[in-house]
Amino acid sequence: MSGEHARRTSSGRTLRLVLGAQEPPPEPPPSETAGGTQDSDGIVLPSQRRSVAVGRHWVVQSAVGHGVTGMANQVVELLSSELLANAVLHGPEGGAIGVRVHHDSGVLRVSVADTGAQPPVVLRQEPTAASGRGMAIVEAMATRWGVEEHGDGGKTVWFELDLDDF
Repeated sequence: MSGEHARRTSSGRTLRLVLGAQEPPPEPPPSETAGGTQDSDGIVLPSQRRSVAVGRHWVVQSAVGHGVTGMANQVVELLSSELLANAVLHGPEGGAIGVRVHHDSGVLRVSVADTGAQPPVVLRQEPTAASGRGMAIVEAMATRWGVEEHGDGGKTVWFELDLDDF
């Protein structure tokens, strides 16, 4: 993409900044691991509507790179889309969204960080409601999910899938 810049993370991985992202949010903390193989990729996007599709596509491709295909990849696509949409819709305007895909011994974690202070809320919407089901979908389909608050007021929302379940 044009305007793409790259930075190295503390682990030596390349972190790409795309679409004119401004100040990146803090990087999501790495998953706690008890051994096994680990691999992690990250990207920073501007808080714009088009970043949902760009981020979703990037997460799907990253998951494929980690060997995640079929139904598991479709679930990753859906849940990533929900977290990215929430970051764009409810995060501060003009900010940045950090996305990380982390694979460790049969568990795939997707983290979405933004500079907004409000944590996501799981709503129980009426069937006729036009929106508001995103986090309920994440809660229902992810093996685990959570929110990590940053000291500067931002947050990271993440979900994990146990790939052995697919």
